[in-house]
Amino acid sequence: MARARLILKDPRRFRDPADLTWERYIALQARERERYLAERSGIPREALEYRTVSPRYLERAIDQFANNYFPELSATHYIATAAAQAWEQPGTTCRFFRHVLELEDSIEILVKANFVAEGAAGPGTFAVLADGAEARGDLLSAVNHRARVRDETRHISYARALVKALIEDDPGNLEVIQRWQDESLRLFAEGARGGARREWWEGFLASYYKIALPLGLRPTF
Repeated sequence: MARARLILKDPRRFRDPADLTWERYIALQARERERYLAERSGIPREALEYRTVSPRYLERAIDQFANNYFPELSATHYIATAAAQAWEQPGTTCRFFRHVLELEDSIEILVKANFVAEGAAGPGTFAVLADGAEARGDLLSAVNHRARVRDETRHISYARALVKALIEDDPGNLEVIQRWQDESLRLFAEGARGGARREWWEGFLASYYKIALPLGLRPTF
């Protein structure tokens, strides 16, 4: 069966939440890079080499590494597709992001990756990760996660504006977006490991439903 494709028939319905033009976006990215590099330059060498954390922390960081690696790797690919081969571990977000890499339609990519995935992860997730890493002596990860909070917030706002415009443009688009949501969340559910990550999974869904349900979407789980 051919995949559904959505078209925004009236582009005037969409407005970038941050009023970004291409030139302003490039300038914003340049400022963010300068800020990140300045924060990173203040981290002692032993922290950059993970010599300030415990062996137990490093052992438990493996799952987090996989879950961060796949989104960032695929983001480079899927954003380029819209405007991989990597390490794989069961129980991570791998299958969802491999699915995103196989998509070709720009709007489907943005809805699934920026609206559903990033909307579910939410800036709060990275703030918690940053605080936890810093408390355990992992200053580099803390700086990385705080930079992601600022970036993800912008992505989510952009995607929410797009979904809202698509639904206002044609109410029939809602069912297509619902199907995309269901496909995405079922792939993410594999990372919950049969209830072993129940607290994470419930928070993941709650974060996403906070932006999705007001737009008329129904819960998948």
